[in-house]
Amino acid sequence: MITLTLWGTRGSIPVSGPEFQRYGGATTCVELSFEDAEEDTPKRVIVDCGTGLTELGKNWSGRSYEALFLQTHMHWDHIQGFPFFGPFFHPAGRYSFWATPRSGATMRDVISRQMTQPTFPVGLDIMPSQLMFKDIPQQGEAQLGELTIRWCELCHSPGNTAYRLDYRGRSIVLSGDVEVQRGSRKELVQLAQGADLLVMDSQYFPEDYKNRVGFGHSTPLDAVAVAKEAGVLHLMLTHHDPTHTDEKLDQKLVIAQKAANGEVAVENARDQLQMSFSTKSFSSASLSSRLSLQI
Repeated sequence: MITLTLWGTRGSIPVSGPEFQRYGGATTCVELSFEDAEEDTPKRVIVDCGTGLTELGKNWSGRSYEALFLQTHMHWDHIQGFPFFGPFFHPAGRYSFWATPRSGATMRDVISRQMTQPTFPVGLDIMPSQLMFKDIPQQGEAQLGELTIRWCELCHSPGNTAYRLDYRGRSIVLSGDVEVQRGSRKELVQLAQGADLLVMDSQYFPEDYKNRVGFGHSTPLDAVAVAKEAGVLHLMLTHHDPTHTDEKLDQKLVIAQKAANGEVAVENARDQLQMSFSTKSFSSASLSSRLSLQI
């Protein structure tokens, strides 16, 4: 059984207010738990450390103090939650971080600089947990028990790592930030081939993209096209623009569903949306309101 929880689905900056109530305003953080995994398989994988990581920390009860973090890149909205993740302050904690170095800086370098005066009051060494940072190449594959992790480089300055996780016949792909109209569409299609779920950057409306070329993000039409070509079963639109209210995101979903034409199941990502994968079915439910679907 895989349980995936979206703790942050916003891009650029976190937002709050009644107009963002349904979809939420925390920046990117995704948790995957492998509840019946064998000993050599990570029990928990966390993708990105946006402000959603803080909310995950508040709900850490019942979890062991260990996890594997996969970082797509080190832009602010993907690391903002790191210093405020409560479990890092537990002395029994053991956390591994995989990330591709960017612009000559490792993830440890970036986090250390973030947590340095005058921009932050305490340093990384204040955390008693064991934090282990591993630099990974732009493309690769690793086998950790029953879990296979594959990754590749996508178009987003100065680079972004997309991840595919395969476990007992189920496949989940997380694109991170990507601008497929400027490159790496082929690489993402290959990575997502036949996946059960693709969680993909769809920040801009198609009509807005022409004024944002080079900003590093895709549209819902881009995401649907990738999902169709890759034969993905379910597409989750994410990295929502901070100016897009619940109403605007509803409109974006309609555009994507119309383009999908029933060939791919499409849904908007929202904070605290939880999905479960078993060998027989896929179900989707919010932590606050019960919603289910079967594929």
